[in-house]
Amino acid sequence: MKYVLLTIFILIITLVLSQVYVVKSTTDTETTNYNTLKTFDGFEIREYPEITVATTTVNGGNYNKNSRQGFGRIASYIFGGNSDNTQIAMTSPVQMDMDNDTTMSFFMPSNIKFDELPIPNNNSVRIQQMPSKIVAVVSFGGWASDEILDQKFTQLKTLLSNEGIVFEDNYSYLGYNPPYQLVNRKNEVLINLKKF
Repeated sequence: MKYVLLTIFILIITLVLSQVYVVKSTTDTETTNYNTLKTFDGFEIREYPEITVATTTVNGGNYNKNSRQGFGRIASYIFGGNSDNTQIAMTSPVQMDMDNDTTMSFFMPSNIKFDELPIPNNNSVRIQQMPSKIVAVVSFGGWASDEILDQKFTQLKTLLSNEGIVFEDNYSYLGYNPPYQLVNRKNEVLINLKKF
């Protein structure tokens, strides 16, 4: 019995230490900059500058189905699947534009200029400039799913309508954490604003 308890204790300690390491590495990851223009009860308005991204399009607006495929393509690019065979630092968050087709984008590190980035080996990955934008944002913890993202999208549209803010009828998802991070998770749903 004492060996079972010792084994359980060791497993718990290992899990806790691994999560501390994961949370620290996530905290040390470069995060995309933005300006908060206004904070409301339940959401905020942000302005994002023009950002260089590696992006790919997957069929269908389904988060559960497409997140792995899109992530795998771009992860391959930043882990050396490019014309220079070089690794590019991972940044946070990862963005998915949810529409008829889902577009996944990784924000490129701020210390690498657009014309310095290597060419992807996979022609379904593109390097492009994402234009500056003003968005409304609602944040939530835990894990994302199609159901939760739809709920947050509906919630944010209601909050915007209540404030008389004009918005586009589609959204983007920002995921800040690797799937194996169990604590301190951060997710966001963004809606582009037509006018603010």
